[in-house]
Amino acid sequence: MLAELVIENIALIDTAHVEFGPGLNLLTGETGAGKSILIDALGLALGDRASPDRVREGAESGRVDAVFHIGRAPGPRLAAVLEEAGLQPDEDGRLILTREVSRAGRSTARINGRPVTTALLRQVGALLVEVHGQGDNQALLDPDQQLEWLDALAGGEVAALRAQLADRVARLRELAARLRHLAADPRERERELDLLRFQRDEIDAAQLVPGEEDELAARRRLLAGAERLARHLGEAYEALYAAGSSAADRLGEAARALEEASAIDPALAGLAQRVRGLEYEVEEAARDVRSRAAAVEYDPDALAQVEERLARLQDLKRKYGDSIEEILAYRRQVAERIAELEGAAERVAMLEAERQRILAEAAGLARQLHQARREAAGRLSRQLRPILAALGMPGAGLSVAFQTVPDPAGVPWEGGTVRLTERGVDRVEFLLAPNPGEPPRPLARAASGGERSRVMLALRSLHVTAGEVPTVIFDEVDTGVGGETAWAVGQRLAALARARQVLCVTHLAPITALADRHLAVRKETRGGRTRTTIRTLAGEERLQELARMLGTGSGQEGTGAARLLLERARKLRQAG
Repeated sequence: MLAELVIENIALIDTAHVEFGPGLNLLTGETGAGKSILIDALGLALGDRASPDRVREGAESGRVDAVFHIGRAPGPRLAAVLEEAGLQPDEDGRLILTREVSRAGRSTARINGRPVTTALLRQVGALLVEVHGQGDNQALLDPDQQLEWLDALAGGEVAALRAQLADRVARLRELAARLRHLAADPRERERELDLLRFQRDEIDAAQLVPGEEDELAARRRLLAGAERLARHLGEAYEALYAAGSSAADRLGEAARALEEASAIDPALAGLAQRVRGLEYEVEEAARDVRSRAAAVEYDPDALAQVEERLARLQDLKRKYGDSIEEILAYRRQVAERIAELEGAAERVAMLEAERQRILAEAAGLARQLHQARREAAGRLSRQLRPILAALGMPGAGLSVAFQTVPDPAGVPWEGGTVRLTERGVDRVEFLLAPNPGEPPRPLARAASGGERSRVMLALRSLHVTAGEVPTVIFDEVDTGVGGETAWAVGQRLAALARARQVLCVTHLAPITALADRHLAVRKETRGGRTRTTIRTLAGEERLQELARMLGTGSGQEGTGAARLLLERARKLRQAG
């Protein structure tokens, strides 16, 4: 559950440390006092979008810490997310979600002090807190949203069927795309085949060999420079050996002179041998130069052939790839596409057979899903009737209307074909009969604002009961409610709070009187600055706040009415 919320420099709050408890936690305060700021601040810690506008005026940054007590063994879904992220509760079984936002727009997120992405913060937050705001009422009037609520209340069977159906629908769309591609205009297919065959034949005719281009480039360099190469090799040979004063001649003379000198000084014998060896090496090098010069090929025709081949390769590269390897890879793709187009009729038949098989599977799953939803709709109607009665709507009943959308390309259904999506074939709409004898009508048109609020609370209470999120927030779900109905709404919230921690923003004193913990939000001005404060009320302070909400004044008479309110709340809780 949510144990603490620490807020620094967010909106009108400079610092606030709010402690929550198990059961029903109620937030009250004058309109505009900043109750929504508290919910928004918690939303930041849960991964909501962080805007620099939320930072308190004059501060460089704002921060929110939300401390959750989840124990050493959290729920399976939360445990799986934490394990995958390499996170775990601290030694006290706490999970601390931290969010900082700067006026410059930068945002950081941490869990137990470790930096995390906002996406992970949001994923973890969704498994810790479920928020039902005022805007949800309008969303729940949308039939698309009503289908999601029905499926959520239906449980695991519907979720499994939807997952299987979504897989089949994705496969059907893939098959339909491939069939459309194959079933193109026959003349267009023949034109494509002609082009592909030309490309294949052009590449095949070139008889490409990987690495050939580098070899041709090297050969072109030799052929193009054959005359200069032969001249330079001739000059080298002359210098080394051929001329009368060549390097070989001079080394021979030097070697003979040193050999004669060694007869006088034997120590020169080794040097004479070294010089003689150099003479032999120069002679051998000269022979190699002469051999290489003799091999030089000066062939204009051969050069022209190399140039032509390189030009052909360049033309193919311009059309089909940046290298011979890429051209050959493209040729393989062309061959595959030719085979596909040449066997189009057979391929179409095969794909159509597979599509029909998948379509039959999808239709079967859609029928199972439809049946499971009808059963869930019946359970929903039965479960809601006593809840609505307890909320001051005796005899009211909610039912679910099922419809389908005709679609010639859809799945067979009741003698026709209907549209199929990942969610099945069903379109549902919640119908409400507010009073006995009245026909059911769409929820958006069948109830007053107060009645809709009670229906929404009833639906949400079932959703909360079926879920596993430990903390649930209701933001002003009592809109349009008053009198004895307020007591009924409060009792329903208190009943939910026996299974989950409930936080609720309210303007109604009867609901507030049923709270396990009462938090008051105040707005005050000091030194020309406005600030919002939050404090836990008990004793006389709580009586004064209830009297304010009742409008009975702060005197003894006003607090007396508040005492009566608390006494009735105590008896109702004992009876419940």
